[in-house]
Amino acid sequence: YRPSFLFYLVCTPCTPMFVAFDNKKNLELIGLIFEADGGDKENIIIHVHGNYGNFYNNKFIWKMSEKYLSCGVSFLTFNLSAHDGLCEGYRKGILDYVGGAVSDYSESILDIEAAVDFVKIAGYKKITLQGHSLGCDKILEYVLNHNDIEKVILLSPVDSYAVQERWLYMHKNETVEEQLDRLIKLCDSENDVLQWLDLNEYGAEGLNDDWIYKIPVTTKALLSILQGSAFKFIKLKNGEDFLVDKETYVFLGKNDGLRMCSLEEMVNFVKKHFVQCYVNDRMACDHDIIGAEDALIDDIILWYKK
Repeated sequence: YRPSFLFYLVCTPCTPMFVAFDNKKNLELIGLIFEADGGDKENIIIHVHGNYGNFYNNKFIWKMSEKYLSCGVSFLTFNLSAHDGLCEGYRKGILDYVGGAVSDYSESILDIEAAVDFVKIAGYKKITLQGHSLGCDKILEYVLNHNDIEKVILLSPVDSYAVQERWLYMHKNETVEEQLDRLIKLCDSENDVLQWLDLNEYGAEGLNDDWIYKIPVTTKALLSILQGSAFKFIKLKNGEDFLVDKETYVFLGKNDGLRMCSLEEMVNFVKKHFVQCYVNDRMACDHDIIGAEDALIDDIILWYKK
């Protein structure tokens, strides 16, 4: 059974609105905002999707749009410049190609900044950033460089370096460092932003069959990912040190096929780097939280209200 998206929107406690705002590179970003009843613009949660994702595909987003509102918290979900794979975008009305396969990783941080500014202008005072998968790395980079976020929610954070390390070992017999050096030389000789790489360059060789797939990507986009925060902070092997003092909720599914370490190792890593951290590692679900959406959201709300 696949419910109609439009029907689901009608069933939420409010009428959602499509919104658009520009980042500092003039890219128009589009999303949906669900505003709590009563005109109270005190609290809002901004959702940041994962690699090649978008603002609506994960079904837990649909449920959050209803349950967050039921406890008086507004909710914004929007497309990053790196949404989906390859899409048309507009910069001051001029067509540009965007998407996870072609966009620069660093522009996603500008996207988050634009979303935060958008809700500030709308009157919201207490802003929570919520990230899923690679979105966790992106909101982490934002939080480490800004002081305007009240709370942080990390859903299925992943050691992206370890995922790529395993992929390269199995498909290219190469290390991440060797790939990085090779791509830097290739990028220097290529001016075309849409220079596509071999499909064996980037992907996931997960620990179960649901998470084994190749990811199409261009040279410049992959290089920006390898050099970005996703390969620096949530990195259990020789990652850069960091400390987050914001109240943080971290969800780690027991059956996450993209976790390249034990659940205990990831829990210990999170507790080391997040000072005020609540970890939910009790649910036997996968990376996309399928089948446990309601239980997860109820737990987030309990944490949020404390």
